[in-house]
Amino acid sequence: MKTSRFLLHRTGTAGFLSRTFHAARPGDRHASILKVGPQDPVARRFSRKIQSFLRENAQPFAGKVVPKCLASFSCPDGSDGLLWLEKIQPARSGNQLTGLSWKELAATVRSIGTVHAGFWNARRFTRLHRLPFQRYNLAHETKAHLPGFRKYCRGLLQPQDKMVLPSIPAVISRALLQCRHRPVTLLHGDLRADNLLFSRGRVFLVDWQIAAWGLGTFDLARVIGGSTQRPLRLSEQQKLVRIWHQTLKQGGVRRYTPEEAWRDYRVGVALTLSIPITNGPTLARLSPRGKKIARVMIRRFFRNGREFGLL
Repeated sequence: MKTSRFLLHRTGTAGFLSRTFHAARPGDRHASILKVGPQDPVARRFSRKIQSFLRENAQPFAGKVVPKCLASFSCPDGSDGLLWLEKIQPARSGNQLTGLSWKELAATVRSIGTVHAGFWNARRFTRLHRLPFQRYNLAHETKAHLPGFRKYCRGLLQPQDKMVLPSIPAVISRALLQCRHRPVTLLHGDLRADNLLFSRGRVFLVDWQIAAWGLGTFDLARVIGGSTQRPLRLSEQQKLVRIWHQTLKQGGVRRYTPEEAWRDYRVGVALTLSIPITNGPTLARLSPRGKKIARVMIRRFFRNGREFGLL
């Protein structure tokens, strides 16, 4: 595809809410990425509902833990837009199906901790104050989504998963009440292996389309519980939470103890139990890869819930 100034070709990944292209200009040695809105009518309606491109323009710590944004535009309703981004190279994308090693999770925790520290309890004082509060993947609608989950994901469930389904809405309701009184920060909201770039010991966080304000440990529980290569013991997860907490301290966060961080992480783990139920049916019908992601999502999040004694 040619434009007046760029030569474009599609990247190897296809997102639900956007399309991405490798972009190059004749004679320019610096490669970049061009990101535009979706063509699918369903995706466009959803993008308009959540104003995804307005959120994408958040770009916290661009160039440090997020690819640098060279130029951006969003239409007024947020359903479409354009992001011209620095291309991180060399870089390796994470893979949701194969998952992340403990070392990769530790590096990711440091990157998201940098963002969380920079926006800790600072909603009123930043240009991002108009972003909404996180709905934790529609956690408050978990009970309403259960019939559809049973219908479309029944073949992906193990016997122990079917047994605990009736108890999950109550667990999530308690977590939603608990997180109301906790510190808030800027959340990525969809922190998982597919949205990470690994480059020379650094981790860049991409796709901020559902960025919002909320409980920081939800991001942790999302990536640790949902993207780990293997089941992690509580002690291993506790080490990751300590790394995150240390990153907060280095970023200037005060009067927040490691014990509080661990308790908040448990609340985050409870909130992630909604993700398979609210997202699984759509993924299971989206594509063969979507069905595989739904399967590993159910396995990982429910298994971690059992590890914490929540199920």
